[in-house]
Amino acid sequence: MNVYVESNFVLEQALEQEQCESCEQLSGMASAGSIQLVIPAFSLAEPHGTLLRTKNARSRLRDELLPHLRELARSRAHRELSANLHGLADLLAGSAERERRGLQRTIEGMLKVAQVIPLDAGVLDMANNMEPRFGLSPQDSIVLASIVSHLGLTKPAESCFLNRNTKDFDYPNVREMLDEFGCKFFGRFDEGLHYIEARLAKSGSD
Repeated sequence: MNVYVESNFVLEQALEQEQCESCEQLSGMASAGSIQLVIPAFSLAEPHGTLLRTKNARSRLRDELLPHLRELARSRAHRELSANLHGLADLLAGSAERERRGLQRTIEGMLKVAQVIPLDAGVLDMANNMEPRFGLSPQDSIVLASIVSHLGLTKPAESCFLNRNTKDFDYPNVREMLDEFGCKFFGRFDEGLHYIEARLAKSGSD
């Protein structure tokens, strides 16, 4: 079974978010050969930009916060609160490096267990057509074009596309196109994991 994922699968693990355990289980299944994990090359590069934007936003917030904390520290009534909030400022400063290391580890792991769909001229041309047709963002168009291109070339007997953000791809016309390739869409990683486990259990009992 081909299991298609994109950048939020990477970020879910790198940032240890709420569905990261399901993602880790799927990566483990891919490592064991139970499934074929497939990810667009674009989706391995995109998270770097996401983390950079987050880092810059937190740096701006910290820079705005520090003068207020220094001002509060001058007041005996607010001194203890100011000291506690300095911990928040330190968290904002240190979080970017931790997340960068997490992303690096996750991408290294993905390269070991997943098949990477190249970003070539054919994918970009398809993405240019999909963007106005489906009303997708340029980034999502590239992801969808990568997956559809790979589905067309490999014609897997069974496949699914797992995505955390249903607002990105969960549209009837997108689902219809994926259905033409026999590819099911899931808007949660845990739901996709349950489906895959059930399919593998069924095929194992046949």
